[in-house]
Amino acid sequence: MTTLDDDLIAAHAVGDRAALVRLYTYAADQTDTTDAACFYLTHAYIFALELGHEDTAKLHARLARHGRV
Repeated sequence: MTTLDDDLIAAHAVGDRAALVRLYTYAADQTDTTDAACFYLTHAYIFALELGHEDTAKLHARLARHGRV
Protein backbone atom coordinates (compact mmCIF):
# COMPACT_ATOMS: atom_id res chain seq x y z
CA MET A 1 0.00 0.00 0.00
CA THR A 2 1.34 3.41 -0.90
CA THR A 3 0.97 6.60 1.01
CA LEU A 4 -0.28 9.89 -0.34
CA ASP A 5 3.31 11.16 -0.31
CA ASP A 6 4.42 8.18 -2.40
CA ASP A 7 1.58 8.81 -4.86
CA LEU A 8 2.50 12.50 -5.13
CA ILE A 9 6.16 11.68 -5.70
CA ALA A 10 5.28 9.13 -8.36
CA ALA A 11 2.93 11.54 -10.15
CA HIS A 12 5.61 14.24 -10.13
CA ALA A 13 8.18 11.77 -11.45
CA VAL A 14 6.11 10.98 -14.54
CA GLY A 15 4.58 14.44 -14.95
CA ASP A 16 1.00 13.25 -14.48
CA ARG A 17 -0.63 16.63 -13.93
CA ALA A 18 -4.17 15.27 -13.80
CA ALA A 19 -3.16 12.95 -10.96
CA LEU A 20 -1.43 15.86 -9.23
CA VAL A 21 -4.63 17.93 -9.34
CA ARG A 22 -6.54 15.02 -7.82
CA LEU A 23 -3.91 14.14 -5.22
CA TYR A 24 -3.26 17.69 -4.04
CA THR A 25 -7.01 18.33 -3.80
CA TYR A 26 -7.38 15.13 -1.78
CA ALA A 27 -4.50 16.21 0.49
CA ALA A 28 -6.23 19.56 1.06
CA ASP A 29 -9.43 17.77 2.00
CA GLN A 30 -7.61 15.55 4.50
CA THR A 31 -5.75 18.20 6.47
CA ASP A 32 -7.13 19.96 9.51
CA THR A 33 -5.59 23.42 9.14
CA THR A 34 -6.46 26.18 6.71
CA ASP A 35 -2.80 26.95 5.97
CA ALA A 36 -2.03 23.36 5.05
CA ALA A 37 -5.20 23.04 2.99
CA CYS A 38 -4.36 26.21 1.07
CA PHE A 39 -0.82 24.98 0.50
CA TYR A 40 -2.16 21.85 -1.18
CA LEU A 41 -4.94 23.72 -2.98
CA THR A 42 -2.41 26.14 -4.46
CA HIS A 43 -0.51 23.23 -5.94
CA ALA A 44 -3.70 21.65 -7.26
CA TYR A 45 -4.76 24.98 -8.75
CA ILE A 46 -1.45 25.55 -10.54
CA PHE A 47 -1.53 22.11 -12.14
CA ALA A 48 -5.21 22.61 -13.02
CA LEU A 49 -4.38 25.90 -14.73
CA GLU A 50 -1.65 24.21 -16.76
CA LEU A 51 -4.09 21.54 -17.92
CA GLY A 52 -7.19 23.62 -18.41
CA HIS A 53 -8.68 21.16 -15.92
CA GLU A 54 -12.43 21.19 -15.28
CA ASP A 55 -11.85 21.85 -11.54
CA THR A 56 -9.82 25.04 -12.07
CA ALA A 57 -12.67 27.40 -11.17
CA LYS A 58 -13.64 25.29 -8.15
CA LEU A 59 -10.09 25.31 -6.83
CA HIS A 60 -9.82 29.06 -7.39
CA ALA A 61 -13.07 29.59 -5.46
CA ARG A 62 -11.81 27.51 -2.55
CA LEU A 63 -8.63 29.55 -2.36
CA ALA A 64 -10.58 32.79 -2.67
CA ARG A 65 -12.77 31.85 0.30
CA HIS A 66 -9.61 31.92 2.38
CA GLY A 67 -8.28 35.13 0.85
CA ARG A 68 -5.46 33.26 -0.92
CA VAL A 69 -5.79 34.60 -4.47
